Amino acid sequence: MLENQLLSDRYQVKRLIGGGGMANVYLGFDTILEREVAIKALRMEYANDEEFISRFYREAQSATSLSHPNIVSIYDVGDENDIYYMVMEHIEGMTLKEYIQLNGPISVEESVFIMEQVAAAIEHAHANSLIHRDIKPQNILIDEHKDVKVTDFGIALALSATSLTQTNSVLGSVHYLSPEQARGGVATEKSDIYSLGIVLFELLTGRLPFSGESAVSIALKHLQHETPSIRRWHPEIPQSLENVVLKATTKDPLHRYADVLAFQTDLVTSLNHERINEEKFIQPEEPGEKTKQVPIITDDAQLSEKDETLQHTKSVTQGTKPVDTKSEKNEENSKKKVSKKKKWTLWLLSIFLLFLIGSAVALFLLPNLLQPDDIDMPDVVGESFEDGEEQLVELGFEVEREEVFTDEYEQDIIAETDPEAGASVKEGSTVTLYVSLGEETESFSDYTGQSYSQVERLLLQQGYQDVQRIDRYSDEPEGQIIAHSEPEAGEEVVPGETTAIFEVSIGKRTVELDDLEGMTESSAREYLSENDLVIDVSEEYSDSVDEGRVISQSPSADSEVEVGSVVNLTISLGEEEQPPVTENVTFTVPYTGDETAEDSDEEDEQETENTTQTPRQDVRIYISDMNHDLNELYETDTITEDTEFTIRLTIAPNTTATYKVERDDEVVIQKTISYDDVEGD
Repeated sequence: MLENQLLSDRYQVKRLIGGGGMANVYLGFDTILEREVAIKALRMEYANDEEFISRFYREAQSATSLSHPNIVSIYDVGDENDIYYMVMEHIEGMTLKEYIQLNGPISVEESVFIMEQVAAAIEHAHANSLIHRDIKPQNILIDEHKDVKVTDFGIALALSATSLTQTNSVLGSVHYLSPEQARGGVATEKSDIYSLGIVLFELLTGRLPFSGESAVSIALKHLQHETPSIRRWHPEIPQSLENVVLKATTKDPLHRYADVLAFQTDLVTSLNHERINEEKFIQPEEPGEKTKQVPIITDDAQLSEKDETLQHTKSVTQGTKPVDTKSEKNEENSKKKVSKKKKWTLWLLSIFLLFLIGSAVALFLLPNLLQPDDIDMPDVVGESFEDGEEQLVELGFEVEREEVFTDEYEQDIIAETDPEAGASVKEGSTVTLYVSLGEETESFSDYTGQSYSQVERLLLQQGYQDVQRIDRYSDEPEGQIIAHSEPEAGEEVVPGETTAIFEVSIGKRTVELDDLEGMTESSAREYLSENDLVIDVSEEYSDSVDEGRVISQSPSADSEVEVGSVVNLTISLGEEEQPPVTENVTFTVPYTGDETAEDSDEEDEQETENTTQTPRQDVRIYISDMNHDLNELYETDTITEDTEFTIRLTIAPNTTATYKVERDDEVVIQKTISYDDVEGD
């Protein structure tokens, strides 16, 4: 783990955010440019592989030359204390694999939009002489705007340089592996096109075209089986788009698209109206080569029938001579001596031959007569150990038991024998029976806290039957394993027979808020409590909302909020109690006394001119307000001219006040004023 380390005095490693079979990815911070970066560090088990390190470093440096909006930018490559790392652009989002798992199958239009970006990235890489070789949704990042970034250039190239013993690494992407790669051939640009077709298949269907119990079985399907029709599951997908998948994933690279640009062009135009119902693409059949019988050539077969051993003879010409009698006698004596010598030689030779025959019998025949019989080894493979042992003991063999792990035979079943069945074995020999312990088990690791997508890929590479997830709301980051459902950590399991199920965080649970306005405070509190939300209450007066009911809420109705979030509610206190208001009213009472005097009896004019007196008029004021009753006299006065009066009215909320003015016995003023009229002034 590199957390909290400072690489090259520049890159601060924060925390692990992902990982795979070759490298781990950390969130980092560039202290010079002050920006977040992603740091991909090679796993320590590869730190001593000089060939791999040099290839990784060289290819990673080449990847820095790529500059494209759909390729994750590589800022720097370095090593420090046997830590080999690449510094890359940090993307906020998820892998395309996670996106498919959450939303798959993806709509036709969106699938085309995503693949168009991926193809553009790969086309740019090919233009720079870089073959990705490991295209898969796990190596494609997608953000909330559906913008796509392809990553893992360089490491994918370096992967091809690793030794063949690293089987899991080489076959790590077996679901997306081209047939030529599956058979161990060299990856080309058309290998990337095949992988693009598989990714498009998964986008449209939400599933992989080939599956199996092991990486080898899946690789064989890539070699032997045609790509399934996506319209079998989704007949609404246009035939033109399925044709793009079929042509990209043909077994023979010669029949695939000439280059990624051709793939991209066909993809973009596949939804054109005139292409929707085109004929289904059928891969051309190649004429197969018949198996020819090759004769076995032996040494004898190299000789011609005419080759013979030639015998060469000499012809002897005999002449005639006179016969000498003495010579004849001497010759006769000589013949006798020779005859005796021959007899003696034949006798000695016979004795020697008898000795040789006796020796041969002693050396070869007698030991064979004394040795045990040869017995054909019976076939006991597939039988129980007890049955096989009993059968061999009856035949006179000694039996030894050896135990081996194998997935071919059940426990206590003979998986192999030494010698093999059919071999000629001496009676009394020791036969070894290799008895199955079943498939080898392993202790299931604790994956709590790790990325589900990375663990899924790892376990499938290791041959597990399947990996599944159960989504759970959690405070942990989205995509992180929070618990084992089965098997438990530490449990002994057989990978090929085990389905691993994990509980995976999908982040905090969110709630779509109901409309709480108008709801009583108690009902609103109950609703928020049931949804694990925190309530914050404020109060205010309202003329339109009854007391104790919700006036407003924040966040608003239909908003998505995380569990534990605070929801602010404003509760009505009802209509606010208003204070009484006072109003000063000023009015003028007109005087009409002069007119009355003119109407007086003319006799009054005889009064003394120096003693004239002005008549008075009585004024009475009545008030009806908060403090007075209209029937009670409020104020009285007498006037001799137009006179101005001021009175003070006290008006209660939602009521009125009235004042009445009488001059003598005549009502000259009567007016009503409402509370609202005063408030509005």
